[in-house]
Amino acid sequence: MNLPDRLFGKSTSESYERVLAEPDKPPAGKPKTGPEIGDDKNLGSYLQTPKNYILLPQTNEHPDLLVAKNRLAHNAEVEKAGEKLGLNLQNNNQGYIGNINWEQALKLNKELGNFTLNPKLFAEFLKLLKSGKAFNGEGNQVSSGELEQILNEIVEVRNPWRSEWLDSKYVKQGGILGIGSKLAVTYNKFDSSGNLVDVPEILDPDTLMQTKTPGINSDDWRDNPNSQGLPRSNIKDGSLYYWPPIEGRVAWFGADAGGAVLGCDGYPLDSDADLGVRGAKIFGGK
Repeated sequence: MNLPDRLFGKSTSESYERVLAEPDKPPAGKPKTGPEIGDDKNLGSYLQTPKNYILLPQTNEHPDLLVAKNRLAHNAEVEKAGEKLGLNLQNNNQGYIGNINWEQALKLNKELGNFTLNPKLFAEFLKLLKSGKAFNGEGNQVSSGELEQILNEIVEVRNPWRSEWLDSKYVKQGGILGIGSKLAVTYNKFDSSGNLVDVPEILDPDTLMQTKTPGINSDDWRDNPNSQGLPRSNIKDGSLYYWPPIEGRVAWFGADAGGAVLGCDGYPLDSDADLGVRGAKIFGGK
């Protein structure tokens, strides 16, 4: 993935060299997550098992949703979907699928009957994990320890590099020959009937358009994002790195030992070994 020249105060090349130098095992004292899913061909029903999801309760913006505890990992079900899309999917050293670009990630989730979280839903998911109280798809309460583990796998400042695509693409809209056009976002959103649809919207005017390296307050963003899930223009300062929307780019989230970052500057056709995607779906009550 083509990231900005400097990431977490260091050059991008230095950051990647540091990540590549990490051993292919979880850091000492950190719980192992995800890799136990592995590429076991007998785990084709993993994505259909409700206990592997966190229930994101209904709001006035969406129905009850199930969000996967982990990023997608290779198994028989994923392999079949990948073959249909012409993708050769393999797990990375962390036990998750990498080396898929933004478009492939969204198509893979759709083929699996899932969808990709937009930044608004992603922030809501992080807020739920942070609360320490949530239920899985079977209606059983998930322990606070497991919720913390899931949250840390996403946001904790430590090696290795972990990152995932989010469903938002930024484009120019309106105007004639580019004159008077405004930056807009295209993303998935639930309509009044509870159906998931792709919608184009002019970028919320209350969007922070300033690069912050560092940073913005992660709690402030997570607990009070704007209508499209991005930091508000008056957000407090903090340690979460942030790159604002750029025309033709897409959204992603990542973290490593240098810090955590919310980026709206991803190249949609780029990929990286440690850049994957998380699946979500409408809760069917089964």
